[in-house]
Amino acid sequence: MRRGLLIVLLITLGTACSGKKQSEPNAAGSTATPGTGFVTLPSGGRLYYEVAGGSGDTIVVPGAAYWSSPLAPLAQHHTVIFYDLLGRGRSDTAGPARIVMDSIVSDLEALRQHFNAQRIGLVGVSVSSLVAAGYAARYPDRVSRLALVNPIALTAGAQTSYRPPERASRTDSAAVKEVMQLRATNGSREAICRQAWKANSGWFVGDASASARIDPTWCAAPNETVDATLMWLGYLSNAAGSWDITSKVRSIKAPTLVVQAERDYFVNPAGAKAWASAIPGAKLVSLPGVGHFVLYEKPDAALAPLQEFFSGR
Repeated sequence: MRRGLLIVLLITLGTACSGKKQSEPNAAGSTATPGTGFVTLPSGGRLYYEVAGGSGDTIVVPGAAYWSSPLAPLAQHHTVIFYDLLGRGRSDTAGPARIVMDSIVSDLEALRQHFNAQRIGLVGVSVSSLVAAGYAARYPDRVSRLALVNPIALTAGAQTSYRPPERASRTDSAAVKEVMQLRATNGSREAICRQAWKANSGWFVGDASASARIDPTWCAAPNETVDATLMWLGYLSNAAGSWDITSKVRSIKAPTLVVQAERDYFVNPAGAKAWASAIPGAKLVSLPGVGHFVLYEKPDAALAPLQEFFSGR
């Protein structure tokens, strides 16, 4: 049953090329225009993207399948490029050897070059915080601002030791069994994903009743499957026991905002404090009463500090 729970948890995490019209650069130098498409990577494969807005500076958000909807208000005053990581969402599939952090960060650099964005703001949510922070550490002069929302802990020890009792009490055991049955009987990909959300949705909200109001639309994306999710997160499993990126993030130069949900039952809330301490000059905002998926549970609570931060205040 523990293996079944792990599979269910990882499902919930996520998780024909359309031509992009050429246009004059916007205020930030980017040629991004509203619409969707694919970026072909030099190393092979394509990244799916969605561009919203079209004015102001450019903000890039990994995880389009999850975050393009709740973070859409950022496009009111910025050009926001949402994209799916290779092997996830609507981007192309990839083999396990391709899903490693160095390659993932290089993919983001290829996306920046594709849109001719001189400097970019970054928003990393949950596990994607590693992508955003990794990019900011490797390319410090290309990042204007960095925001991390409920980031996974800096060290393996801090994350794996976090076992809040709410996880067990909020797990729908019947739904877990249904997920395993659907997998055994070759149920549809989307049905398995939606049932997985039902099984563990209580882990991701502060108010348990809020989970029923969240529609897991990400389940419609072709690469939000059990196998794709496990493969993408494989680099974390391989690093278990020695995972510590504290020293790396100390090299980040961009102004940084760390947003922490008080009732985060998936990632260790103390991890956000560690991020804020490790990144020079970083600011920490704590949101009371909400959980890991605060962007769905109570979007305004997270959007307000993000909008203020990217406006330069």
